[in-house]
Amino acid sequence: MLIELGPVASQDVLDWARFARRMICELRVDPHELAGVVGPDLLNEWQGLIDGWDRHAREAGESFRWSAMVDVEMAEFLLYGLDRCVNSDLVRSLTTSDERNRHRVFTFHVMQSFVDALAAQGRCQEHYVDQIRGSIGAQLDH
Repeated sequence: MLIELGPVASQDVLDWARFARRMICELRVDPHELAGVVGPDLLNEWQGLIDGWDRHAREAGESFRWSAMVDVEMAEFLLYGLDRCVNSDLVRSLTTSDERNRHRVFTFHVMQSFVDALAAQGRCQEHYVDQIRGSIGAQLDH
């Protein structure tokens, strides 16, 4: 399935990537209540995406756009992990409210892009998409 991000400011992506890498390092060291959710497979997959987005943002000029084909099951796996992290006490304890506010827009842009792509897959993903919308609903833009 096709995941599309942007257009967003490239600098926002670069800033978010730095923040997300810090979170990944923290979660690798001690996942606390997220143990079993944020294992090496999830963190490695997100690390690969973040590194790719960072490289692309550095080459994109002022405006960042990205798209790629992602396996449906992988997208569900990635979105589930991100949703759990966004709603975790651990991530809240590792970040300031200023950091969360600063990176909220791009975080939820990513989540919205995954939700939209999964919703476009049809009825098989409908229940899962509804669960994610229920978890973060008001923070999504549509």
